[in-house]
Amino acid sequence: MANYCLDSNVVSDILRGDSAVMRHFEAAKKNNDELFIPSIVYYEIVRGLRAASKIRKLTAFQFLYDTVKPLYLDQDDLTTIEKAVEIYLQLHKGQMIEDNDIYIAAIAMVNNCTLVTANVRHFSRVEGLRFVNWRGND
Repeated sequence: MANYCLDSNVVSDILRGDSAVMRHFEAAKKNNDELFIPSIVYYEIVRGLRAASKIRKLTAFQFLYDTVKPLYLDQDDLTTIEKAVEIYLQLHKGQMIEDNDIYIAAIAMVNNCTLVTANVRHFSRVEGLRFVNWRGND
């Protein structure tokens, strides 16, 4: 059993019904893998759908969100924030990534999840982060 943390682009792919992503998503559910959506991803998806007034997609997202587990930035302590600081300092000397993505990576790492993302080049900069691209044939 694996733990998967879904990035915003993967959630968007699921909402669009992308066949490759859906195949992996359904396989993960069948395998009883743990599927999570970080609170930062929730924010990114909901703000975009509300700003574009995409009510049907927002309803579909709420249904998806109810079938997976939420992961919060920090529920009880500062562990995730401290991990985010470590990631920032590691990236700060090279190529930075956006703060939201640093938080998403930190949430995945602290919760021992593999991040599912199509943004492999971007997230490959984060040392120690496990990630996979469900858009590919892997």
